[in-house]
Amino acid sequence: MQANPQLTASQQKQAAAVLSRAFSRDPFMSYVFPNAQTREQKLAALFQPVIRCSQRYGGVEITAGGEGVLGWLSGEHFPLGAMQLVTTGMISIPLRIGLPAFFRLQGHEEGCDRALAQRAPEGFAYLWVVGVRPEAAGQGYGKQVIQSALTAMENRGHSSCLLRTDNENNVAIYKCLGFEPIHSAIVPKSNLPFWVLFRKLT
Repeated sequence: MQANPQLTASQQKQAAAVLSRAFSRDPFMSYVFPNAQTREQKLAALFQPVIRCSQRYGGVEITAGGEGVLGWLSGEHFPLGAMQLVTTGMISIPLRIGLPAFFRLQGHEEGCDRALAQRAPEGFAYLWVVGVRPEAAGQGYGKQVIQSALTAMENRGHSSCLLRTDNENNVAIYKCLGFEPIHSAIVPKSNLPFWVLFRKLT
């Protein structure tokens, strides 16, 4: 397990590729990128700055064989400010994925981020993204990177972890890992549901 690795540009690209494959059939990402033929390419373009941002303002966890990837943020950087968007390249996402996809993404994210911010306790960390290569799913790699991230969060002084999922099937998985659902709603702009889950770390 690589905990908060200092990834090279090539390694960031590889981690983004894992996430793009993991989310290629995700309901929310299918809404953002309706063209299945270009979805993985667009997802990779989206996840590269996400990995870079996680590395700088939180942490990145990658299994030894690269089967699973996770990015998280320290709560003090959630939601991201202008400086974080510029320094990590997040500001370039509209150009990387195209404006129509960006507006779909942003419309949903804004509603979710408001709900998260309203429920975020002091000292929290945000589990931003986690994914496993499809051929390695069900082998414990997701659990491995999540547990490693929770340990890293606690070691960095965080008292709790929040996460959001847009896939109802994931709620039961997170509950098995000690997370408690604390909110669910449908975002008006996307007409898609999301769930917020919470876990104490100390």
